[in-house]
Amino acid sequence: MDSGTGQNPSLGKTIFFPGVKLCTRTYDSSTLLDRSVVDWLLEEENPGVKYLALTKLLGTSPRRKEAVEARTKIHTWQPIRKILARQKRNGGWDSGRTWYLPKHKSTVWQLLILSQTEIDPSIPSVRKMCDYAFRFQKSSGAFYSGTTRNRGDDWARLAGCLNGNVVAALCRLGWAGDPRIGRAVDHLLSFQEGDGGWGCRSFGYHRFDKHSCFMGTICALDGLIEYSAHSRSSDVRRAIQGSCEFLLMHRLYKADHHGWKIIRPDYVRLRAPWLVAYDILRGLRAITRAGITDDERMKDALHLLLAKRNSKGRWVREVPWPSATYSSFGWVGREDKWVTLNALLTLEKLASNG
Repeated sequence: MDSGTGQNPSLGKTIFFPGVKLCTRTYDSSTLLDRSVVDWLLEEENPGVKYLALTKLLGTSPRRKEAVEARTKIHTWQPIRKILARQKRNGGWDSGRTWYLPKHKSTVWQLLILSQTEIDPSIPSVRKMCDYAFRFQKSSGAFYSGTTRNRGDDWARLAGCLNGNVVAALCRLGWAGDPRIGRAVDHLLSFQEGDGGWGCRSFGYHRFDKHSCFMGTICALDGLIEYSAHSRSSDVRRAIQGSCEFLLMHRLYKADHHGWKIIRPDYVRLRAPWLVAYDILRGLRAITRAGITDDERMKDALHLLLAKRNSKGRWVREVPWPSATYSSFGWVGREDKWVTLNALLTLEKLASNG
């Protein structure tokens, strides 16, 4: 790569994702990736996006000079530097009793955010954060929130959202082979529901839900997908298939028993990186990573995602980044590199598997 221009000489004017075929329609023109979009993602301003664009979108080896240089800058990028500056000596960002509250400022939220930036897990502050996270794991493998006095009654023990997100984050940061993650995965599998998804049965009104929760399901699915990259467990594969089926039977955002109405307006509003919320981009990204690329029930969500791309080939962030955080990772209404990258990675999966 020419470090002076930020352009990759291996790219022509455009890159095509050839033959992206879904439900008898081919999206050759719709998945055209313009050189200007690539150059935008490869700008120095956001080293995490640059590294992911290089290694995940363009297939550059993580050992190549430009990839190594990008990754070494991630922990010094201003939004991440602000987060790390608030870390305590014990590795956390909280009182030590709960790592879940205050929401978006305590440790679990920093774990989720940092794990999606491709930050180097060997950095001492990251290692300390992960060690701290394991303090909130029970012998059963369950992660708890610490928001109740009795761990046995902690709502998070049967929450697909917290347990799945923590498994995903720790796997991204290199802990997939640790026996404690294996126990966490076994625990996650133990409370998958009959419809293929996950809920939060130990939390208040959710005890009476008639079916699984989209947020619990997508977080658990993300965790299992990250873990499956390091494990050939048939139980994990079946669980992934079941949770993908839960999303697909709802066409990723519609009520199957109510005339296919949109379940919640925020399900069609794009955002990234992700915390606990669900949207169609997160759903499409997960199921395509799971290897599902030609299911008729993906059609509506994919058409909607493509329709949201602007004339410059980019996507806009449609949900505000939580205000109660140490730094912002995007602004609503603006073209967003995180959203655009994940949209393009989804389309790339459709092309490569199509």
